[in-house]
Amino acid sequence: MILSSGLTTGLLSEISSESDLPTVNLKVFTYAELDKATRNFALANRLGDGGPSHVFMGYIDERTCRAASLATGTPVAVKRLRTGSNLTHDEMLSVVNDLGRHVHWNLVKLIGYCLEEEHKLLVCEYLPNGSLEDHLFIPERLPLSWETRVRIAMDVARGLSFLHGQRIIFRDLKAANVLLDSAFNAKLSDFGYAKIIPGVDPSHTDPIFRTRASGIEGYLAPEYLATDQLTSAMDVYSFGVLLLELVSGRRAVQQTESGIEDNIVEWAQPNIGSRHLLDKIMDTKLREYSHEEAYEVVLIASECVGEKAQRPRMRKVLSALEQLRPSLVPATASSSSAPVASSSTTHELSFRTLPQLQCPPSTIVSSREALSPPGCCCQVI
Repeated sequence: MILSSGLTTGLLSEISSESDLPTVNLKVFTYAELDKATRNFALANRLGDGGPSHVFMGYIDERTCRAASLATGTPVAVKRLRTGSNLTHDEMLSVVNDLGRHVHWNLVKLIGYCLEEEHKLLVCEYLPNGSLEDHLFIPERLPLSWETRVRIAMDVARGLSFLHGQRIIFRDLKAANVLLDSAFNAKLSDFGYAKIIPGVDPSHTDPIFRTRASGIEGYLAPEYLATDQLTSAMDVYSFGVLLLELVSGRRAVQQTESGIEDNIVEWAQPNIGSRHLLDKIMDTKLREYSHEEAYEVVLIASECVGEKAQRPRMRKVLSALEQLRPSLVPATASSSSAPVASSSTTHELSFRTLPQLQCPPSTIVSSREALSPPGCCCQVI
């Protein structure tokens, strides 16, 4: 999460005192406890930067949540706002309020917080395998297997489906915001751009919510960039881009040898829809994969980045992915990924009717830079 004054237009609700906090199971840490847990915020414990904050590795006792040593403690990620942050005390409480209420297996877990004088900190679960971005795009990393990529796609779809059911549009899906645990299960992090849509369920309807387009180049839906009108279809488009990254091993936007920025949707478009051209899309680092599964995943991606009116809901995307690999569906998926019930008014994935891909303008300038260095998990929420 990027903790900044901009959060007041994101996941913040009005809150006047700590008594307004929900009864969620969050630990209230003292600054002294977190100082000890991070070895006085030692440079050696620093994981990286997240906008106006620093993130440190800390160790706490899993039973008591008190500071512990490396030998006996459980690792956590401690995000500390820099001195002079514009985020007020009440705004910070509101962040805790919203994040503490939305708990899901595929969202990074908020463990606790500290609000003590000028000190504002969040304590979150630590995910040792860093971000999906690290594993897809750092040449030195071992390539992810095809099965792992499909499972990551399911995890991300499950997290987005849950958020949409809670009236939340994530708005900042990208490989850097998908964090991986020790078993390469994926969890969404960094809710600094998320929006709560009041009074409606975006998994069933598409209300118009106007907000200035923000996010990372290559992942933003073209209609959102053109009109500033935000709907859940924005997240679906971003997920389609992420699927293409998982399949191809290419970044959403990357420079060609001639220095021209190459958008992944434009790059993939000529080769989508033909089984014979699938190899032109697939990541050359993948040694083994199911040709049939890969073809279906590419078709799902093409539906997600198609015209806004024709994009499926995230729960339909999740259902389609789970049908590809039922063995990868957790036993508790039916409850943990809610809402997943079908609806007659929801667009069904066609798979065989290739939609016209919606490529964003190539001249778009990103309003936000990629955040963390390789291997860190500074986007902890």
